[in-house]
Amino acid sequence: IVVCPIFGTPHHRSCYLAKGHCGVEEYHAQGFSWDGYLPDEQKPTGAADPHHAEYPANAAADEAYDSREQQTDDPIEQQMRSAEEYYSSFFKRLEDDTRGEDGVSMKELTTFAAKSTVHYGRAFIIFRDRTGGRKSYVSVNLCSGLFSPIFQFYRKMDWLGVLSVLLTIMTSAPSLLVYAGYITSASVPLWFNNVYTLCSFLNFAATVVLCLFGDYLYYRHAVKRIQKIRAKYKDNLGEEYYEALADSGRPSWLRAIIGLLVMAIAAALFMLLPGLMAQ
Repeated sequence: IVVCPIFGTPHHRSCYLAKGHCGVEEYHAQGFSWDGYLPDEQKPTGAADPHHAEYPANAAADEAYDSREQQTDDPIEQQMRSAEEYYSSFFKRLEDDTRGEDGVSMKELTTFAAKSTVHYGRAFIIFRDRTGGRKSYVSVNLCSGLFSPIFQFYRKMDWLGVLSVLLTIMTSAPSLLVYAGYITSASVPLWFNNVYTLCSFLNFAATVVLCLFGDYLYYRHAVKRIQKIRAKYKDNLGEEYYEALADSGRPSWLRAIIGLLVMAIAAALFMLLPGLMAQ
């Protein structure tokens, strides 16, 4: 049904569309308001007429009608609605301030992440939820592995950045020795090819591990930092507290540049070391 926007008289939708206006406009001047009967209809004095519908319909009927209106056979529209419901639920979950088993809330975690909250929000949900009673540690982040150790310094995980620098230098040692001219095609030790292959494999393995587990390492880093900051604010966990979380977790390009310089200097020193030792 549709109803007259002025006095609420119900119509069949097709009838209203065919007329283009209320079917009882002649009663509008009289101040008529729909109460279940037209002015020229006699209202029953006894039991209610079972064949006469009252308006408005009950809430349950309205709800059922709305539900039918929302149903569609269009697969694209169904996918769009499903996606809308998913993301609506997802973003509400990112604002949840309920603390989990890790002692922090999703709101604290996503505030600390500051940027890329959709990616990290999804990763944090994976780490905090237990699927089938098992905890997950895997969330793919290609930047964590392919741009190591710059990415780790960018995310202020300095300890992991330093370890990544050392690991990168160690696994790149054969290439650095060749680049520095200490190993040439005319003088390749028997052990060099095996060491070169092993280091290449270790470098690849480290990259894969950081791509798969880099987000979990960041998650543990975030939990520890949040707990330390919360201890400073104690029970005063208002706007100032969340600003402190965002400032602490906000990525730093300066750290990333310094990390890149540290790796370059370490590589240069490694290439100079054999010559210094020979002297």
